[in-house]
Amino acid sequence: MSRTHREYFNRLAPEWDDRMTDDPEFRQHLIQFGVSPGDYVLDIGAGTGRMTKHLIGLVGDEGLVIAEDIAEAMLLEGKRRLGNHTQHWLCDDVKALAIKDETFDKVLCFSAFPHFTHPKKALAEMHRVLRHGGKLLILHTASSLQINAFHASLDGIVCHDQLPAAETMIPMLRQADFRPEHIQDQENLYWVQAAKI
Repeated sequence: MSRTHREYFNRLAPEWDDRMTDDPEFRQHLIQFGVSPGDYVLDIGAGTGRMTKHLIGLVGDEGLVIAEDIAEAMLLEGKRRLGNHTQHWLCDDVKALAIKDETFDKVLCFSAFPHFTHPKKALAEMHRVLRHGGKLLILHTASSLQINAFHASLDGIVCHDQLPAAETMIPMLRQADFRPEHIQDQENLYWVQAAKI
């Protein structure tokens, strides 16, 4: 039995992409978020890089994508699968990122937020590494109710992991000096977008 989230996701890394298939809507979500050529983007909890590959294509040669995850085996699997199309991979803990202040235009947190053991510290770090006016998107392809029910059905350390409902996220974002911009929590889509004040 995995005692930490890092151990849990490292163990699942070889089969992760078979469990979590790509979705044609992923790229469209990123376009809707406003990812553009030249952007510097941090992909938090990137895992094997399901979103990273789309981000790289959207930011182009002038942009930068860093894929961050706490589980090194997930990142290694992503490197193996994406090959020469990778940019930078960072094995790090979201609550204490080894990244300079105000580095990124955008931060994406896709299907990872429930697994953060210190969500307020994670939000503070995301705020710190964003440039003034930079954007944060916390994205899931299910509602918080769906996500939480799914995690509760699993064995192991993730069974208690919870995605805050959208109305709960709003004060958390404000406390971290974000301005909420677009909040949606419905079947098949959880979209919490905010800007750094």
